[in-house]
Amino acid sequence: MSSSAPEERNETIRKEIIDLLKGPKQTIGSLSKHVRKQEKEIAEHLKHICKSENVIIEPAECIKCGYVFEDRVKIKKPSKCPICKGTYIDDPMFSIR
Repeated sequence: MSSSAPEERNETIRKEIIDLLKGPKQTIGSLSKHVRKQEKEIAEHLKHICKSENVIIEPAECIKCGYVFEDRVKIKKPSKCPICKGTYIDDPMFSIR
């Protein structure tokens, strides 16, 4: 008989993310550190949270030229700027009112 603890349920992780988003703005990276899950998993949870909560998304921005990724549908940070081709991009920020 295995004595390992059961795996956490998604609802618990999502509730923890929602609680964090009700505070100061967060990046996927900072949420990942608080919840101790991979950024990829946090991004998936955020997609679902956006459907049920009033999530405010401050879009990613190119540090080099200032281009703001306002029309971006994906939650994760873009890899490079379409204008200057720079790769130094500020992460999008998330919060809940």
